[in-house]
Amino acid sequence: MKSVIKLTLVLILISSCSKKKTTESKIITKKIEYGIIITDYLESEKYKPTVVFNNPNYNNKKSIIRLLGNEISWSEKNNALEIIINGNKINTSDKVTLNNNWGNSVDSVNFANNVRQIKLYESESLIGFILTNEPCSGLGCSVNYQLIYDLSTKSESYFGRFRTGFELELYDFNQDSKIDFLSKTFYGRNEQMIDTTEFIMYSQIEKGKFAEFKTEKQKRFSFKHIYPQIYPDRNKDSILEEFEEHWIEKILD
Repeated sequence: MKSVIKLTLVLILISSCSKKKTTESKIITKKIEYGIIITDYLESEKYKPTVVFNNPNYNNKKSIIRLLGNEISWSEKNNALEIIINGNKINTSDKVTLNNNWGNSVDSVNFANNVRQIKLYESESLIGFILTNEPCSGLGCSVNYQLIYDLSTKSESYFGRFRTGFELELYDFNQDSKIDFLSKTFYGRNEQMIDTTEFIMYSQIEKGKFAEFKTEKQKRFSFKHIYPQIYPDRNKDSILEEFEEHWIEKILD
């Protein structure tokens, strides 16, 4: 009788351990797609432009358009880009970006020779330009610049990007009714094929220019997205994305 009881207890113990292992095997770590989270967050904070003009022919380096009473023209001049806005001439030959677009280096905007897109923000009295080099080759195809022009003060603010998209958006991140811009800095690809992009907040200051946003308590407001490159021989779930934030509010719950 005792042997029967012992056998029964052993069988119960084995059964219990088996169920526990089965339950544990069903616990799966959910992959967080930070890229989607960032996109959704930025979409909820951005200003909507009044008018958007897309250059239908990137090889057209000389053009004249009108956006709600604003006359804009551009042409390649002396190995740079000259833009005329309501009669005011600006030239990219001596301009550099406010942000580091690749690693720890600012970039000269004189590489640009064409306008890819124009956005008019009528109520904010701002015009945004995406500037590119056409036709491009090699790494030059991943470079673009953003010019924010204040119509009321005729001030110019330049930013640059490398391998981080071709868009220009304006935001109001901390709900202070000031216009904000989010720069992107690409830090390159390491040996494990991991990319890092840092997003840094800039705000419009006096006389229409933009400067890096800071407070007495914090000198830089930014967040980083660290993500693996996906290629045929790599399991896309083998390396998880990372996210670091030093932001004005909590992006991740």
